[in-house]
Amino acid sequence: MGCKLLAALSAFSMVSAFAAPTMYEAEDLPGASVAEGAEFSGGKYAKTADPSGITFTVKVEETAVYDITTKVLIKQYDWTTSKIAVNGVDVGSMLTTPRNCDSSYVVSASAKMKVGENKITVGNQALGVDYITVERHPDPTFNIGTAPVTPNASESAKKLYSFLRENFGKKTVSGMMISDQNFNYDYGNMRLIPPGGCTPADSCKFSDEEVSWKGQTDIAEFYKRSGHYPAIGGFDMLFAAGGHHEEGWFKGYTENNLLMTEDLWNIGGIPTYTWHWKVGEDTVFYTQGTPAGFNNPGCTEGVMGTSNTNTCFNYTKAFKGEQCQELDETSQEYKDIVADVDIVSGYFKQLEEKGIAVIWRPLHEASGGWFWWGTASPECYVQLYRLVFDRMVKTNKLTNLIWVWNINTDPKFGYDYSALNAAWYPGDEYVDIVAVDIYDPLNDHNSAANYYNKIVSDVGTSKMIALSENGAIPDIDSIAEDKAYWSYWMTWSQTWSGNFLEKTTTEMWKKNLDDERIIALDDMPGWDKVVAEITTSASSRISNKLNITLQGNNLSITIPQAGHTNIALFDMLGHKVANLAKGNLPAGTLQFSLDGIARGNYIVRAKNGTANYAQRIRVK
Repeated sequence: MGCKLLAALSAFSMVSAFAAPTMYEAEDLPGASVAEGAEFSGGKYAKTADPSGITFTVKVEETAVYDITTKVLIKQYDWTTSKIAVNGVDVGSMLTTPRNCDSSYVVSASAKMKVGENKITVGNQALGVDYITVERHPDPTFNIGTAPVTPNASESAKKLYSFLRENFGKKTVSGMMISDQNFNYDYGNMRLIPPGGCTPADSCKFSDEEVSWKGQTDIAEFYKRSGHYPAIGGFDMLFAAGGHHEEGWFKGYTENNLLMTEDLWNIGGIPTYTWHWKVGEDTVFYTQGTPAGFNNPGCTEGVMGTSNTNTCFNYTKAFKGEQCQELDETSQEYKDIVADVDIVSGYFKQLEEKGIAVIWRPLHEASGGWFWWGTASPECYVQLYRLVFDRMVKTNKLTNLIWVWNINTDPKFGYDYSALNAAWYPGDEYVDIVAVDIYDPLNDHNSAANYYNKIVSDVGTSKMIALSENGAIPDIDSIAEDKAYWSYWMTWSQTWSGNFLEKTTTEMWKKNLDDERIIALDDMPGWDKVVAEITTSASSRISNKLNITLQGNNLSITIPQAGHTNIALFDMLGHKVANLAKGNLPAGTLQFSLDGIARGNYIVRAKNGTANYAQRIRVK
């Protein structure tokens, strides 16, 4: 089997003025020697005695995020310590699986560089390096529809969506997850005791203040550190289904979610829900070991149950075909899935009836493989996500959900930002927000622009982008400087031994929550003051900008105005690959097939009248 590139290449779907990247040849560097041998044909590959690799000195005139591309020749097993680093910080992997032959690759990464000199280090001493190119990362232009993807969305969902859309790119909404809960429960009668409902006979453990949303330990600790309450409160359908979900404390936990959600909404906040989904009578959602999940050797035919660390639930049996093309409604797996979805839908229906909308993030951290829904193929995951959407929206008629799809690293490619795998994306018609989970080290408050830009690259600019879980918060100054404006971030819980509030210093908490660019609860306008957009579909937005989209290998270019137009395709070094269109063209959409173009990154350059456009695309 021939070698193939497994590291994800950076390609950015955005409109920007295009300038050819600056190239730096490795053989021109002091101390570098040109490698010789048949395997090094096709370029002048330089090597160095420095075990850290070849280091280029690059001077830039603006502090910004820059795209770095390098051509390298990796011999068998040289991948083990091959990295791209900027100023001593790793910003991308070369390859993450062993090589079986000697091959050259073009690998890309993105990183912030400061005004003046910066050091870019590539590879290791065994690696052959041909060149690097450097150019400023272009700023994205978003074209986000005015309506949620849910047909006939409720008024509250429209308001929530409109609020997020209006602030996206300008401000970031703060959030905090709740894990452990304070609530009082009458176990004899299996009923949650609401605030003000305790009698002496109930022997309630918590005060009314402690059982409120603000009184929950995670939220109170957030306030203690920052001086503000978060605008977003995170909840989990963790005990809504699965084994024991009808038992006292478990049922109380879920019912208390609803009570706190109502409390939060009524004071102007935003609820968001995750689902650590335990199917049927199962009690574990995690998969462990290699192979994981239903591929685990302990998962014999017909076994669904759990060990302490692994669930054997095989959701692909709910479908027919290798890529889960068709539902198998007769299967027990299908029945288990829809039964659980119906339970959760019932809880959300209670919120809908009270005029409450929710940011909903099902099947999160898609490609990681540590949850049962991430152990099969991207194609099967997509079908599972669509099944959940269709069951909740079309069958159960829920209209109050804002849908989040949570991209994640794919272990097949690695664990840095370049390993985010958009092959698991369910499609634009199923997603309102694309989010990622990032747990940076203690007191590391970078903007995570690499992840933000990779989402833009692979998913496009028609969706809001959020940081759905985080440890240390991204500093708002870094967010603004890198133009990586997350719609919101949500720090994971302090309770249940999370301790994630401690990843950020008190000074950084106060600095960010006091900043007008961060939205806290006291910055929320109140839902009675939010006006929902009245446009019914994203397609009704009128844009005066040329629009370039790529679906599969079919390129669509929409010309905003009639006039002289010139469109061409270039490789990443500025060489023209093909003329696509030229002449006086009417306004409208042109279609081009790129089936004859080799896989890789390209630039589409277009001139329409006096306006110039450029957009990166990735041919797969």
